[in-house]
Amino acid sequence: MKNYPKNTGSEPSALPAVRQRRPAGPPCTPQYLRQVFAAADNGDIEPLCLLGREILERNWDVIGALEQRTDALCGLPWSILPGGPTEADRCAAETFSDALSECGLLNGLDTFDDLIRSAAEAAVMPFAASEIIWRPGGGIAGFRSVDPWQFTLRNSFEPRLIQDDCPDGVPLPPHRFVIHRIRRNHDPAHGGKLRVLAWLHGFQNWPIKDLFSYIERFGMPFVIARVDRKTWEDERSVLHSLIRNFGPNGGGVFTKSTELELLNTSGNGDGGIYFRALEFTRKAIYTLLVGQLASSSDASGMSNGSAQTAVRQDILESDARAFEATCRAQIAAPWTRWNCPPGTAVPKLRFHTEPPADLARLAAVVETLARAGFRADPDELSERFGLHLTAANAAERNTPHES
Repeated sequence: MKNYPKNTGSEPSALPAVRQRRPAGPPCTPQYLRQVFAAADNGDIEPLCLLGREILERNWDVIGALEQRTDALCGLPWSILPGGPTEADRCAAETFSDALSECGLLNGLDTFDDLIRSAAEAAVMPFAASEIIWRPGGGIAGFRSVDPWQFTLRNSFEPRLIQDDCPDGVPLPPHRFVIHRIRRNHDPAHGGKLRVLAWLHGFQNWPIKDLFSYIERFGMPFVIARVDRKTWEDERSVLHSLIRNFGPNGGGVFTKSTELELLNTSGNGDGGIYFRALEFTRKAIYTLLVGQLASSSDASGMSNGSAQTAVRQDILESDARAFEATCRAQIAAPWTRWNCPPGTAVPKLRFHTEPPADLARLAAVVETLARAGFRADPDELSERFGLHLTAANAAERNTPHES
């Protein structure tokens, strides 16, 4: 009898069905960040993961950069390759490809594409987790995303599932979870780029608050009333009320002998220092996550800002290879064991990460070669440009077309 995890039907999921209450964290101050990082170093990753979730929901630069990186990975075509040369290996690859393509489509669970999108958060978080929902018999019904703060690393370097009666976590049931990591450290608590992004998030919060305070103070009218001493003594409260009626933009009442001077730092007459600070953190976040600053507003050329060209090629290939390894070890291996004859090689997921061709540059090369007397193969050009092309003879090329 094949031992597959029965987490469908009458068997409950490994996760609670009720909504988990998530308290809001304190402000992202240096003292708080030091406390969070120290707790994560001791295996308590819940505060770190909650901080990461808050950043992923509030920081628009982190959201934009991660979405570019996620879209680049999810937009890649993929295929399932046989793990070996036999006919059984080929049939296993075809069946596994169909299983991944169809899972989650009709039952409300996450699809395989949703799994890839969830796994992409490992670029930021210590790891990304999803539960595999198996069908009776070893088929894949779909996936269910799991927040990493529901795990702990207190007693091991492997994530353990936190339960009400076991706050130190229990070992994960075999073949029930996909734990995706982008390995840069043996300790998952140091995985992802969350620690650096947390500092940038904090640095970004301070200047933007000061910027809006600056706009509130200097971008709107400020009413000042100058009165003599007698009016100051007799009508001060009336003048205060009058100024407040102008609106919440600020104002003041002074005697004519009062002198006030507002001092600005050099070079900040228009608040430019705040914009420079925000631009610095924005560039740092995009460079950290996608390796370059080619956002949708900066990209140019034939790509027109496509997802693949917005992410540096080596980062895209690294993300693809990492998820390929996770999929083969944690999904394809148990699926093969339960659905294929003994000895069948485990299928391999392969993302096609080849960069898109620059058609404008290719057309210029073809034109240059044609002027030099070389003739390109029409079939190859048709395939490259996606057009049905045929070679024209000299007479046809020289004959003007009627309008």
